[in-house]
Amino acid sequence: MPVAREVANRRNCMLTDREDAAPADGIKARHRYFETSDGVKIHYLEAGDPANPTMVMMPGWSQSAAMFRHQINDLGDEFHIVAVDPRGHGDSEAPDFGYNAHRLTADIRELILALDLRDIVLFGHSSGVKYIWAYWELYGADRLSRLVIADDSPRLTDNPGWTEKDRAEVRPMFSGGGLDDFARDLLAPGDNSFTRTAMAGMFSEAYLSAHPDEFDWIVAENLKMPRDKSMELLYATSSVDWRGTIKRVNLPALVIGAEGSTHKVEVLTWVASQIPGAKLRIWKKEEGGSHFMFLENPRQFNAELRAFLREGSE
Repeated sequence: MPVAREVANRRNCMLTDREDAAPADGIKARHRYFETSDGVKIHYLEAGDPANPTMVMMPGWSQSAAMFRHQINDLGDEFHIVAVDPRGHGDSEAPDFGYNAHRLTADIRELILALDLRDIVLFGHSSGVKYIWAYWELYGADRLSRLVIADDSPRLTDNPGWTEKDRAEVRPMFSGGGLDDFARDLLAPGDNSFTRTAMAGMFSEAYLSAHPDEFDWIVAENLKMPRDKSMELLYATSSVDWRGTIKRVNLPALVIGAEGSTHKVEVLTWVASQIPGAKLRIWKKEEGGSHFMFLENPRQFNAELRAFLREGSE
């Protein structure tokens, strides 16, 4: 995007506080909104002193910024944290357009410019990682210093033209119409029980037994995104192959995978091998190593994330 156009977009983005700026949700953050260049109101959480090193956090598909609450509460004393609800997610507006990785990334870029954030650690979990790759395609390393790549695959759907080497690198989650089957189950009329079942499969049994109330809250956060919009986004992002872009990334990166995740350890190992100097952390099942390791074992996750952030601020 040309610089002049980006500056104009930054001026057009409206920043506002939410009326309940300090709600009883247990998150030590300011709830704020901004309006994108195409008129969509985006909600984000902001914690910490803006003079401190900044981390921008992007949640996964149909998740919310609030799901980073343990990281916000623990790290906001030392770092400036901006956790974004992408369009359609969480408390952001859900328009009937713009559900693809590059538009959602443009929204985040506009927020970065509106807040004039620089030397950012860009954190993506699950589909939030796709926004890191899309950012790289659109803007390169501009305003970034480091990356945190938490548990996502370069592509989710199979490609019949792939070699076995391709499949070994990607380990697709959906093949033979599997994404269509998932969509039919998710969109089926009823009580949203499929969403709850699908989410439960991303956590360990130990976590589900020990934290039933938090899991109920997680499902409720997931359901804030309209089911039809969530599938529109999933279809748009699942068939994009990011491997070529990953090979171009050259910023310091922490790549995180987990033995109990639906995203295979071998895939995250491959991602880390493509980024010069990247650090690879594979969480074991007994550590809380599910797709949501930052919720299952926040104390350990935050300690390791803090160490990585400090490396970039020394």
